[in-house]
Amino acid sequence: MRLLRILPLLLVAACAAPMQQQPATVQPATEQTPVEPVPAVTAPAHKPSPPPAAPKPERLSGLNPKQVQALVGEPSLVRRDGTVQIMLFETANCVLEIVFYEANPDAHFIANHLNARNRSGADTDLQACLVNLLPNGQWLDASSTAG
Repeated sequence: MRLLRILPLLLVAACAAPMQQQPATVQPATEQTPVEPVPAVTAPAHKPSPPPAAPKPERLSGLNPKQVQALVGEPSLVRRDGTVQIMLFETANCVLEIVFYEANPDAHFIANHLNARNRSGADTDLQACLVNLLPNGQWLDASSTAG
């Protein structure tokens, strides 16, 4: 009996109109320009240039005072006694001393001796003092790359 009561409901459900599906919307075809792949641009391998070599104090030997000043700058002290001239170049940490000699009174002064000392007067590394003295640790005549 129970089946008889449910049967009409099942028949009504079976006869019901099936659900209508919405037709898929189709976009009109548009003409597209083919896109050419862009080749990857790679920068040429750039090797950073090595840092310039530290200036070598030996370069000052044999130069006259004007040539030394062109490389190092103005001295903080110049002293002349007969055939000897001494230039001092000072920083907060060290003093670079360059001694020039004249072979005879008619000759030019030539750098013959270099010395570096700390502010207390004790000897210190000559090259380290020179690098400390020079702007950016390089000779003032930027065109020159010689040690």
